[in-house]
Amino acid sequence: MGQHGYWLYAGTALLAIGQAAPAAAQASGDTDQPGEIVVTAQKRAEPLRTIAASVQAIGGQNLEDRGLRSLDDVARLVPSLSIAPETGLGDRNILLRGVAPSGGTQPTVVTYLDDILIPNSVDPQLYDLERVEVLKGPQGDLYGASAAGGLIRYVEVRPDPSEIHARAEASVADVSGGSANYGAAALINLPLGTDAAVRMSAVYDRRGGFVDNIDPVTGDRRKNVNEVERFTGRIATGWTPSDALEIRASVLFNSRTNGGFNESDRNERLPDGSPDTLLTSRFFPERATDRSWIGNLTLDLDVGAGTITSATGYVDQKIRRRLDQRDIYNLDPAITGFAYPGFDPDVNGPFVDNPNTALLSPFINRTHLRQFSQELRFSSDWDFPVQLLAGAFYLRSITDSFQRLGFDAPIPEYSEGLYGGDPDSLVDAGYTGKERVTEIAGFANLRWQFADEKGEIKGGVRVYDRKNPRRIVDTPGALFPVGVDATAKDSGTLFSASASYKLTPTFFAYARYAGGFRPGVGRALPGPVCDPDFAELGIDPATIPPFTRPEKLDSYEAGVRKASRDGRFSASLTGFVIKYRDIQQSLVLPTCASIFDVNAGRATTQGFELEARMSPSRALNFTFGVGYTDSRLDEGDPFSGGDAGEQLQFVPAWTFSIQQDYRAPTFGDWDLVVRSDLSFTDKRQTEFGLPGSPPDAATRLPDYTLVNAQIGVARDGWEVLLFGDNLTNELPIYGANQTRYFGSDGRTWSVGSPRTVGVRVRSSF
Repeated sequence: MGQHGYWLYAGTALLAIGQAAPAAAQASGDTDQPGEIVVTAQKRAEPLRTIAASVQAIGGQNLEDRGLRSLDDVARLVPSLSIAPETGLGDRNILLRGVAPSGGTQPTVVTYLDDILIPNSVDPQLYDLERVEVLKGPQGDLYGASAAGGLIRYVEVRPDPSEIHARAEASVADVSGGSANYGAAALINLPLGTDAAVRMSAVYDRRGGFVDNIDPVTGDRRKNVNEVERFTGRIATGWTPSDALEIRASVLFNSRTNGGFNESDRNERLPDGSPDTLLTSRFFPERATDRSWIGNLTLDLDVGAGTITSATGYVDQKIRRRLDQRDIYNLDPAITGFAYPGFDPDVNGPFVDNPNTALLSPFINRTHLRQFSQELRFSSDWDFPVQLLAGAFYLRSITDSFQRLGFDAPIPEYSEGLYGGDPDSLVDAGYTGKERVTEIAGFANLRWQFADEKGEIKGGVRVYDRKNPRRIVDTPGALFPVGVDATAKDSGTLFSASASYKLTPTFFAYARYAGGFRPGVGRALPGPVCDPDFAELGIDPATIPPFTRPEKLDSYEAGVRKASRDGRFSASLTGFVIKYRDIQQSLVLPTCASIFDVNAGRATTQGFELEARMSPSRALNFTFGVGYTDSRLDEGDPFSGGDAGEQLQFVPAWTFSIQQDYRAPTFGDWDLVVRSDLSFTDKRQTEFGLPGSPPDAATRLPDYTLVNAQIGVARDGWEVLLFGDNLTNELPIYGANQTRYFGSDGRTWSVGSPRTVGVRVRSSF
């Protein structure tokens, strides 16, 4: 590597930012060649350019240079990757290739930190990472449950016993119409002799708010309520007591506090509300916190014929949310034909002025996850064309939960009118719950290389058994009973198969089949207040199973990759078709304002991804990516809504990004640095239409384009940059829902940050 060069992975091609890749490294199949990019996405070290699967890797240097601190930042640069917005801390959904959860509680994409499974909600800040690997399409044979759409894998930088190394940075920025952002990060690597080292890093980030809240009662304005404070710290050790054994251990702490969410309201207090007004009208301040600890112990033992790896992981995560959900009681009888006793506007007057409204408690939700995972595998290193990867996996998790939304004092007309109950009792929508998951699996992957290692045939299998007992106990007198005492069980076999061939030293083609699944879960039947809805739909609640069935997927993809011999150009093209059945969809029960999950319908998602890299000179590089995903229902369902041909929720048809990097000596010993990127996300649909009707236009989200840029100088480990995010000050709308304002034309939009301009200083020493 030259003084001004660094490596960036994009798509399936090697990018040399600031310097062209050595031609020998591009052409050779020898993974020991300088510049060869090796990833471990499929649980063994493999050259990125010859993996028979769609893997995109974003290098750690690129993450730091562009200030990509979260998966949301990464998503804008990865074709076919998108993230559905949070409506409360910890409930976001990651979408790959249109495999989009329309209901249920389990994800369709899983996240790994090195070799251990972590919840998607942990979302650590992306600092001091070797790379982020994105595996597209089902990864069920190697990663099991919920890897139906793909996998996100964070690969940590290992402690280095060869040298002391440190790095630090600080930034400050102004948010248009909001409060300031600022952050700092630092790391240090310390050798502990010749065979051990410790590495410590910490990153703090405060994102200023830009949404104001109008108090519903007093009309007072509270500014910038949606600020976010995040901290991620990591301590890792590495020890190599012999040439055959390597031991690595790490502990990561991740903290996040939301003062509110990036939301804008329209309701009876804000009748002219829209996404760009950036106003909410909540009765009290909202707050959500996430505190997570992740422990990771990995041992690699070389036994001559291969390597035995043991990966042990433990996660302890506590999420607490205090949200304003009072408006769910503010039903408009003219629309729903139903009003809750105690809140009928014809009896008690407007909702805000109703004395009973002041007695409503905040929505309180707490979850505590404890998760243990263990994987043991063998990866062969035989001196003949056949290689074996085989292992076993065990997962056990326990989630305790508590939820409350109800009344701080009795409302007699409510208790008596709805239940005929005790006029002095409290009525709550609340519960306590415990959910367990136990999964045992065995997997194997056999690879045969032929034609002097130009060709490869690979087959994989996973046998699994998964149990998910779920018990939820309602608060006495709960308005919407959600009691569950059911165990979702699933066992079976998943397969994968691929064939690839290196037609020339720089031209590679492959085809792959893979299966995947998303687990079902125990569910609750809404209480008697929802019986009219089931009657209208012709459903007898007694006939509904106590759990949803798992979703199953079959994926077919093929791709080609081409690079120039001098390493200045590379491109990849992948096409895919995914068949998706027993989709878990959310059924909206309109009279009682409740949501109920069902298995309904089939879908097909198909499309392509094109990625390319071009280096006109050693100083200038461009990266291009485009994805097209057509993800639609193959058949409708009379209960859940949605007709054949409707687009799956939150899936953009087109995603596009282009990145530019320039660095060259300009001011004496100082280099000029210029970086920019542009990303486009197409329209998305947030809800299905009623049977026989298209989706409501209000549920369609507009497309958006984001432009970011940096300019600055660098020398001898120092870099000073002026940066601008969302330079055109476009307002991206990530989501829209009526959860808070059901029974009216009220709506909440999830939006992105306005233009942000700041300065960042970095130093390595």
